[in-house]
Amino acid sequence: MAEPHLTERVVISLLSSDYARLVGRTPSERLDYLVDIASLHTRDELSRRLDLGRDLVRQVETWLGFHGRRLRRPNESVDVVVCGLEFRKRRVRRSRGVARRRLASKMIAKD
Repeated sequence: MAEPHLTERVVISLLSSDYARLVGRTPSERLDYLVDIASLHTRDELSRRLDLGRDLVRQVETWLGFHGRRLRRPNESVDVVVCGLEFRKRRVRRSRGVARRRLASKMIAKD
């Protein structure tokens, strides 16, 4: 089975979220922790706050499952989930410097 990928729109939405600011200061740092950032969200938050449709929410769930993670449950506290994260560099994908800088520049423009 091929590794699932997130669309650019989903990645930018996750990296721009309020939870991303808890995890990293710079867009590049946030990108390193994208799995952690995604796992802080609930299904409802992805659909309402980030305006992702049902298909994109399922895409995030599938992608997280591939990485051995899941979305936060509605009854789980964000604080508890953040405290349980293992903050170590995780390369979600090998990134070329150009693609990384392009995504980072989009993030800076959005902040």
